[in-house]
Amino acid sequence: MEISAVKLRNSYQIYFVDTNNLFLAQNSLGIVETEHGVDIGNVMKCPSYGRIPASEVKGKLLRIADENDLAQIAEIEAIEKKAFEKCKEKAKSKNLEMKLISVKCLFDKTKIIFYFVADNRIDFRELVRELASIFRTRIEMRQIGVRDEARLVGGYGPCGKQLCCVHQSQDFDPVSIKMAKEQNLNLNSLKISGMCGRLLCCLSYEYETYKDLNRNMPLPGTSITVGETVYTVCGVDTLRETLQIRLRDRYIQVSKHDLVRKGDAYTLSEDILQRLSKAEEENTEDDSLPSLN
Repeated sequence: MEISAVKLRNSYQIYFVDTNNLFLAQNSLGIVETEHGVDIGNVMKCPSYGRIPASEVKGKLLRIADENDLAQIAEIEAIEKKAFEKCKEKAKSKNLEMKLISVKCLFDKTKIIFYFVADNRIDFRELVRELASIFRTRIEMRQIGVRDEARLVGGYGPCGKQLCCVHQSQDFDPVSIKMAKEQNLNLNSLKISGMCGRLLCCLSYEYETYKDLNRNMPLPGTSITVGETVYTVCGVDTLRETLQIRLRDRYIQVSKHDLVRKGDAYTLSEDILQRLSKAEEENTEDDSLPSLN
């Protein structure tokens, strides 16, 4: 079975569908049938076609979108706009504490989906009945979280690029404060939080790389003993794989590979000790020592 990845219109959802012997070019519009109904979406490049399990395939391509299909998009968008306004109006009149985020009408007009955020459970049964009587179709109310809200609304992060969540599929990867600590980031919540108020999605992208680089690297404050001399680690640069150590009022930058680990203790290699001895002789009148990298 040949598989295509399709991103549905006005949605972050990506569906893997059976090509149904229709091979559409990347970025072309196709009409697809999913478990929720008939919709239109962009065919996307998916390098892992051969590795997609059959259980993930939830629909099939029906045809390539023609001029008549494209002409219907404006009508569907008008329905969505009207539905958004009507829902806000009805929810306000009923004092429902909900924030409407987005409205999506399926391409075959068999269902209108309302996405909203609320702090508590909402009894919207009466609201659904009134909306169904207005639009004469099935109404679905979907309560989403703040991360989904940011994904639907979109925007740009502090990096200047489009929000990471916009490009993600349906599931969010877990993000923890441990990831920020591993990357030596400022733990100020404003610095490591996204528009949704939760930890930045991008913290998880490089976590494994930092975790691997930090392996066998001492933490700031760790003592490095060389004979009777004890150096203290003042700072660690993970990406450069270097660390700054201090002896009284003198500082020196050494490479991760200059360390020798013995159990839980650290010392310096013979090569770095010889270079350190030479540097001390040449800098006896200086307050700091040069980098030995």
